[in-house]
Amino acid sequence: MSENRTSFSDEELTAYLDGELDKQTAAQIKSAAKADALIAARLDNLAVPMKLLKLSMNPAVLDAPALPAHLAGSAPSPSRGIWVASAIAASFVIGVAVTNFMRPAPNTGWIATIASYQALYVTETLENAVQPPAETAQVLARAKEAFGVDLSEALSVSGLDFKRAQMLGLNGSPLLQMAYLAEDGTPMALCLKSVSGPDRGPKTTVMFDMAGVSWVENGIGYLLIGGGDTARTEALSTGLAALL
Repeated sequence: MSENRTSFSDEELTAYLDGELDKQTAAQIKSAAKADALIAARLDNLAVPMKLLKLSMNPAVLDAPALPAHLAGSAPSPSRGIWVASAIAASFVIGVAVTNFMRPAPNTGWIATIASYQALYVTETLENAVQPPAETAQVLARAKEAFGVDLSEALSVSGLDFKRAQMLGLNGSPLLQMAYLAEDGTPMALCLKSVSGPDRGPKTTVMFDMAGVSWVENGIGYLLIGGGDTARTEALSTGLAALL
């Protein structure tokens, strides 16, 4: 008899929505979603961007312009394995076609790439997100192994409501995203990625009408991004840097 699992990662739930799981795991998720409202809500939250992703892969439907070369080259097909690249592509195409909000990234570095992804988030993406503490702990343990940073203090930040943590990937290296909602419902994210180069202090950048503050310490790049209030993002990043 198969194991009755009750905990699933975002990657597994995304793969389930994309029809890429084995039959046993898919059946476990289907059963768990019927029995657990939290898992059902997580599937709903993930289903929205997945629908947008699938739509974004058909530019003819949106009558959208071609993706920039630095994004199009990273998104060959809409599969689980290229979730991040697809989300980036989705954020660009949908933004142009539906809201005329997004503009081409001013550069192609890791900060601009994360900004492209974060631009896809709206309040509704996270307002019902509830990540089981055990799953959060697993993600943060993986992040500590990847980056050598204890992020447990980042779960309780004044002015931010933590929603979920997930490990993503960018250019073959791990990337951690901790997602929050600010008090006014603005989606914000703290991201970590290994980078080369010396340590540097906080630097404020505005991309896609979002304020971001980045800094580098011991080979780890940190980015807090979200919303258009530069002063708020700078204040929150100062608090986070002190906690970490």
